[in-house]
Formats: sequence, structure tokens, C-alpha cells
Amino acid sequence: MQLEDLMRYPDIAFRYFGMAPRFEWTARRTVAPKQTVTRQIVFMVGSLCLGYQNLGMIIYWVRFNSQQKEISMYVAKIAEMGSVLALIFAGFLNIWALTSKRAQIEAVLAELQEMYPEPRQRLYRIRHYNDQAVGLMKFTVNFYVVFIIYYNIAPLVLLLCEHLMDSQDISYRAQSYTWYPWQVYGSPLGYSAAYLCQAIGSILGVGFSMSSQQLICLFTTQLQLHFDAMANHLTAIDAKEPTANQQLRSLILYHRRILRLGDRVNRLFNFTFVVSLIVSTIAICLTSIATMLLELHKALLYISGLIAFVFYHFLICYRGSVLTLAGDLVYRKMLLILMMRSTKSYVWKTYNLAPVSIQTYMATLKFSYQMFTCVRSLK
Repeated sequence: MQLEDLMRYPDIAFRYFGMAPRFEWTARRTVAPKQTVTRQIVFMVGSLCLGYQNLGMIIYWVRFNSQQKEISMYVAKIAEMGSVLALIFAGFLNIWALTSKRAQIEAVLAELQEMYPEPRQRLYRIRHYNDQAVGLMKFTVNFYVVFIIYYNIAPLVLLLCEHLMDSQDISYRAQSYTWYPWQVYGSPLGYSAAYLCQAIGSILGVGFSMSSQQLICLFTTQLQLHFDAMANHLTAIDAKEPTANQQLRSLILYHRRILRLGDRVNRLFNFTFVVSLIVSTIAICLTSIATMLLELHKALLYISGLIAFVFYHFLICYRGSVLTLAGDLVYRKMLLILMMRSTKSYVWKTYNLAPVSIQTYMATLKFSYQMFTCVRSLK
């Protein structure tokens, strides 16, 4: 299995959900499918729809605030709009991050290809780490496919139920409360246009969010592979051999290269980490409030969003913790490596604000719960 074989699921997320060309590097063997004009148009339209949805929700928010309402309804509505806005905002920022840093990501992939070991090198546990990465990426794709189907089908199911029950007040509710410069309420054509705009934008946003997580999974797994291989090389060195000192020097250089590569990946995804940290904290709180305060049929629309944000933030923090453990455990067996590794653990950071780790994930959930209880007490 080669590095290119691990790009199957990132390519699926990027091409079929994000409507963008796959990542390329010099040594990639297969020819890239042509980026058609139709895909380019869908990408541009989806990006514009997603960008406008952020603005449209804020306009709707301002118009809603100008109306008189009960405090419980006000809190529920604000939580409802805020949770969806966080979801849309995260997707839009991921589009910007991956598009603007595409060349840098491809440069990192090229270096990983250069460092990728030959299958005959027994000290590299290639199959173990590749199977781990493929399994996690496959699960991520399946999870987000179910999420995006639920997110876009739920409003139609709600509308159909209202119609079948002969409701006098059909909500004409799309995926989110968004202001459009045309009539949506009471207009089948206007509602269809709003629904399609939000559906295209949400698929594109989820595609890029999924791509971010797939790349983080790929990079952390490759760094794990090299950290593990270096540990195996260390234990295999025989001090009686004349070349032992030279082997140790080579491993020190190898170690420095791994750290430099990890730092490059950290800088690439700093923005993704900070979006995950801040937006997920707020969204988990607001989505929990919306789920509790709204009626059951409306609350069901937000359960998927709550699960998606918990999973999104967990996966990023989990991969950060896994990478830290992979880079710390075995090197204490050698004095030189001990001196290099004991001064500072290798930890990914979010612009030096917080480490990307399970501890940060738990702190995020704790802070979200504190905000949730604070807002809940306003009733």
C-alpha cells in the first residue's frame, strides 16, 4: 500500500462533496480526473450560497430581535439560530482554509511521499497504521453522509407531516432561519429556491469539513508511523557494531525531520484547530439549549447537529492526543533522545492557546455545559 492508496477517502470528500479537484503532488501515480465546468460552477454557487447564508441568518437574527416575544421563546430561538449559524460558519471557514492553503498541503503530501517507506522495510509497521487510518476515514465519511442526508431531509419530512395533518399554519421551514430577498413563507417556489441554496451550501461545507478531518487523520497516522519506526530503529541498534554511532546520528536527523514536518502540519491546521475549539464550544452549548427548549419535532432537527459537533471536535482532539503519545513513549531508552524529548512533549497547539488533545476536548465540554446551565437559568 502506498501513500496514494490512503487518499481514497480524502478524494471522495473533496471531489464528490466539496466539488473541488483532488490534491496533487509530483510523485502521484494516477491521473487526476478533469475538473469540469459543471463542477466549478457548483463549487462557486455552493460557496456563495454558504457565504450568503451566514449573512442571511444574521439579518434574520436582527429582524427577530426587533420583535416582542416571551423570554423562553426568545432564548430558544436565539439558541436555535446560533447553533445552525455555528455549523454553517465552520463549513465556510473550512472552505477558505483548505482553498487558501492548498499549495502548502500538497507540499506536505509530497514530503510524506518522499519519506514513505518501502514495503520491505521491516521496522515500519505500514499495514497496521494504514489500516488504522483507512478504517477511521471510512467511518468519518459514513458518519457525515448520514448527517448531511438527515440535515437536508428533516425539513422536508416536517413540511410533509404538516401538510398531511392539514395544518392551517405550515411553517415553510428550510434547514435554517435565513433571510432571503424573495418571499419564502407561503411561496412553494420561493421555499424551493431557499431549500436548494441551503442544501447545496451545506453539502459543500460538510465536504470541506470532512476533508479537513480526513487530512488530519492522514497526517497524524503518517507521523505515528515515522515515530514508531524511529523507536524500532533505536531498539535495533547494536552498540557493538562499528556503524552504531553513525546510525544514531542518522536517527537524530530523522527525528528532527519528523518534528519539522509535524510543525508544518500544525501551522497548516492552526486555523482549523481554533475554529474547532471556539465554534464547537459555542455550538454544543446552543444546540443543547435548542434541543431542550423546543418542541420534540423541532428538537429532532438539532440532535444531528449536536452529535456532529461533538464528533467533529472529538476527532480532532483525539488525533492530537494520539500523536502526542506516539511521539513520547519509547524514546526514553536512549540518553540523547531522552535529552531531546524530555524538555518538551511534542504537542499540537491552537495558535498557542490550547493543546489539541482529549484534555482540551473535555475542557470544551465542561465550558459548554457551564454556558448551558447559565443560559438555562435565565428561564
